[in-house]
Amino acid sequence: MKPDDLDRLPRHLDPRRDPWRPAIRPLPPGRAVAAIGDVHGQADLLAAMHRLVADEFAALPAATEHTLIHLGDLVDRGPENLRSLALARQGVAGAETITLLGNHDDRMLALLDGATDHGTLRFWLSYGGDRVLAECGVTDLHGDWRARVRAAIGPELLGWLRGCPVTHRIGDLVFVHAGIDPQRALAEQDRQTLLWIRDPFLDWPGPFPEGVAVIHGHTPADRLDLDHPHRIDVDTGAFATGCLSAVLIHGDRMRGLRVWRL
Repeated sequence: MKPDDLDRLPRHLDPRRDPWRPAIRPLPPGRAVAAIGDVHGQADLLAAMHRLVADEFAALPAATEHTLIHLGDLVDRGPENLRSLALARQGVAGAETITLLGNHDDRMLALLDGATDHGTLRFWLSYGGDRVLAECGVTDLHGDWRARVRAAIGPELLGWLRGCPVTHRIGDLVFVHAGIDPQRALAEQDRQTLLWIRDPFLDWPGPFPEGVAVIHGHTPADRLDLDHPHRIDVDTGAFATGCLSAVLIHGDRMRGLRVWRL
């Protein structure tokens, strides 16, 4: 896949920016971080969001350090899973790019790396893994279907995905796919929790351990809500709604970003 192919954009995408407001937790002066929610194979939305983030970074003359974070679940449910992976790996020019694993990415990797339990396979197929198989030209699970999927994705992209972390911290901001266990210290969080948790995380009024704010995806929300004092859910269900969201934090201010498919 050529870089020009990755960046192609249809004309029916609408980028939107919210007004600036006080940041949920401030970053040092000169620091800007953008976190993008669950993509689920919506590569056209991700390409448009990358361009929107790049424009936002370029418009911040006081920002000298830019970081782009993908919050996981790049694959499943959508039509362009391979391109979504390649776009995330490519990132945005001039910015540090960090891609976190989501539970869907993790299940796919587990299967491709040899997991044979029926529960893992059933989950993956039931929640969108069939779209990855179709994109890779795999129409049945006879023979070595794993090898065919691995070949379609390619060793470089798979190697990169296997090396993606499950959480990242910048100051008092914790970035993670699903959330954290609010009753355990940050250093004691386990992989299963970081990839899968909903309750009690979503119902926890706060504060979280060490006073951090958590920027996460995993649980689709009907809108990007920046009003919670301790967490921001950036997943607006792009595969179903046609809306991919992000939050941009610059110093002591933040704003929501969205790309809509019209």
